[in-house]
Amino acid sequence: MTKKQPKSWTLEYGERPWTLNNERTWHHHKRAKIVKEWRDAFCELAQEAMIPHLEQVEVIVRPYVLNARYRQDTGNCFPALKAAVDGVVDAGVLIDDNAKIVTKITFLAPEMGRDGFEITIVAIQ
Repeated sequence: MTKKQPKSWTLEYGERPWTLNNERTWHHHKRAKIVKEWRDAFCELAQEAMIPHLEQVEVIVRPYVLNARYRQDTGNCFPALKAAVDGVVDAGVLIDDNAKIVTKITFLAPEMGRDGFEITIVAIQ
């Protein structure tokens, strides 16, 4: 008997993710504008990927950073992740992003070479 592979979808946004360190210096209007941009982008990406409604998921996060000048800690882009997941909720994929629905978040180390941000949504069977 073979084990059923979980279903997953990867959504990528071609902008460098902002970090908690950046966010701490911003005026709240600037932060709100950037959060809205990312939330809208991930809503659209989820809709384009035609991800069905999911009851429970795990999320894998991979930031891409153009060069070492923008080095960041592995989990420092969590504000960008929060906006991305909120966009997935806005798309109707998840009814909420609470701990009963998003059961695990894994941050992968930033990869150098280009700017971008990728989340993989893994359905829990």
